[in-house]
Amino acid sequence: MATFRKFVFPDQATADKLLAYLQPLDFPVAVWNIEKGVGVDILFNEDCPKHFEPYLVWPTPCGVHSFSGWEEQYAEDHKEFATFSDK
Repeated sequence: MATFRKFVFPDQATADKLLAYLQPLDFPVAVWNIEKGVGVDILFNEDCPKHFEPYLVWPTPCGVHSFSGWEEQYAEDHKEFATFSDK
């Protein structure tokens, strides 16, 4: 199942290393550079790969970027998966 997730990588080199593993139908969008690192939103054609999970974040609300039509799914996933420290 397609999955929309948001990530913060500690630096551009880490982001580039992991983004190299994306499949052809996955769609990344670099949306922000922040004090904590590099923000990337990814619409995965399937589930989020495990090696991305340490960098997963759950901003509330959806943040400055969303893939058109995915806002509702993000909100549902946020309720199910985000921990109190993520919110």
